[in-house]
Amino acid sequence: MKSSKRAFSNPSLLTKAVLVAAIAYPVGVWAQSKTDIVISQKNRTYAPGAVSIKTGQSIKILNDDMFLHHAFIDSDEMEFDSGSMDEGESAIVKFATPGVYNVKCAIHPKMNLEVTVK
Repeated sequence: MKSSKRAFSNPSLLTKAVLVAAIAYPVGVWAQSKTDIVISQKNRTYAPGAVSIKTGQSIKILNDDMFLHHAFIDSDEMEFDSGSMDEGESAIVKFATPGVYNVKCAIHPKMNLEVTVK
């Protein structure tokens, strides 16, 4: 106890601790914003059904359902195939090229997610 009390009574150590915290917080926030959009698969729908993201961003598709799902994109700009996803499984999709992409479910053909990449 005494050593930690002395450490923070030293102005230079306290200053360093504050600087490290000030630098680490924004870096952590930035890192989380790369894949902050979670798309739920449940009740034969994607929720939300449409999203808009920036080039280079990713989305996470999460199977929140008790049924099997299979997300895929088939376009000239990119291909993605999650394979079969059981309850609780997820897949990350990174969008490197601007455009409008339709994410479908191979098991439930009426499921549609529109991803606009700017």
